[in-house]
Amino acid sequence: MYSASVLYFVCYVPELYANYKNKNVNIYNVPEKVIMLVATILALTYALLNENAELTTNYAPLVLLDAVALLMRLHYAYINHYVLAKTEDINVNVIELV
Repeated sequence: MYSASVLYFVCYVPELYANYKNKNVNIYNVPEKVIMLVATILALTYALLNENAELTTNYAPLVLLDAVALLMRLHYAYINHYVLAKTEDINVNVIELV
């Protein structure tokens, strides 16, 4: 049980790094993280209702990881959609003026 948690955590580190390094996410990449977060919350709820300490220690850190990954994707989706779009509009207007 704990080895699966460790492997899942280790496999999650590259995704967090990719979210940070690439920063090219759009809004269409967000729903998969929402589904993962909901599924992990449901699993943690099941573990808490059954008072299973092993499952609770398994899923509690994963909820945090899923929440961080979702927030990173939402942040970069917002930046790519709104901030970069406004920057491109400004660049287009400057080019038209010249």
